[in-house]
Amino acid sequence: MAITKYKVIKKNLEAVINYAKNGEKTENGILVTGVNCLPDIAYNQMTLTKKSFHKEEGRLGYHIIQSFKENEVLPEQCNKIGVELANELWGDKYQVLVCTHTNKNNVHNHIILNSVSFIDGSKYHNSNVEIALLKQTNDDICRKYGLSVIETKRALKEKEIAQSRIANYNRNSGKINIIKNDIDEAIKNANKYQDFVNELSQKGYYIKKSNNTLSISTPYFNRNIRLARVFGEDYTLDNIKNRIYYKNYEYETDNNKIYKFKIYDGVKINSELLKTSSFYRLYVHYLYVLGELLPKIHYEEKTAEYYKEINKFHKLADELNFISNNNLNTLEDVQYLKTKYLDDIKDLKVEKEKYMKLYNKTNNEEDKTILKEKLDVLTEDINKLNSKIQTCRRMIKKSEKIEKENQVIDERTKMNRIKDEKENQKNIIKPSYI
Repeated sequence: MAITKYKVIKKNLEAVINYAKNGEKTENGILVTGVNCLPDIAYNQMTLTKKSFHKEEGRLGYHIIQSFKENEVLPEQCNKIGVELANELWGDKYQVLVCTHTNKNNVHNHIILNSVSFIDGSKYHNSNVEIALLKQTNDDICRKYGLSVIETKRALKEKEIAQSRIANYNRNSGKINIIKNDIDEAIKNANKYQDFVNELSQKGYYIKKSNNTLSISTPYFNRNIRLARVFGEDYTLDNIKNRIYYKNYEYETDNNKIYKFKIYDGVKINSELLKTSSFYRLYVHYLYVLGELLPKIHYEEKTAEYYKEINKFHKLADELNFISNNNLNTLEDVQYLKTKYLDDIKDLKVEKEKYMKLYNKTNNEEDKTILKEKLDVLTEDINKLNSKIQTCRRMIKKSEKIEKENQVIDERTKMNRIKDEKENQKNIIKPSYI
């Protein structure tokens, strides 16, 4: 059972952060975790974000206390739950510090939220809807970990009010329906996930994914939208990908879906060259006259497992090429590149947001065209960096897994050696005269 309380930080953000990070209460800082910031310099990073967007006045941040029933959670699990809550609610736009205190009988989290987004400079406001989302998300995470939730009449009434606030917010906003229609249209038109991202980007949206969760910044709201929370389970990352890749689904066998796809075997035409070269147009004309451009289609059946294996192969190829192209020798090299790419992508997103605002404000079509070209280039650069960051994360995760497996093997080898030595000592035959 976790109870959450909100406090607005109007002055001295540094003092609140220092109190939360207190080493005597957080096992010498072991139970301090940063989301989009580093614990040691969290205050400096939050301050720099405010200065970057000229928003140093007013509300400086928010202090959320997440308390658990006595002996219900261990300190490490408490910190993990606090980090999950922070990522779920604010991880796509804001810097958050999660500090777990163990100095009292009940373990609890102090969560410090920066009031200004490091992505676009928008300010967070603890409206009734946001408070309702906090309570609902907190309860959902508690249930996920098998923890109790408050079920008193008052708590149930508050939950009912919270859910009605969220539902009313979504129902009464015509903008929500526009967003849903844009997403559905992008899914329908996309042949792969990147097509889906690119089409939404052209409409002024920006997608951020974390595990199987997708959030989206839109031209209509300052607050990012968690797709699955607002629109349902059909809008998780996996289900959106299924809707894109398996839209040609034909039939199903016992617990195994079979997908039938159209395969086009005809001569491929370069559409760009067709627009610019009269000689190429003549070539295409003759292909048509000779019957080479008639549709040649056959159908192939593939299982979901086939596409999973293909995806694994592509990821492995990306990782090998990444190692070769960057001359990587150690895990530290990969971690350094990941940090560098994260810094680079942050700058690109800020620049893209600047051009997006100019694009939305201008009515001149010529200016819009120029800005659109710049936005397309930035989007492409961001997508490339995102791909590199994901490759780094996979490599780091695999390396850590291999290291753990080696540690287990070393430990078993050591135990077996000790066991063999003991057995050998037992089997030593003593001389008869002793």
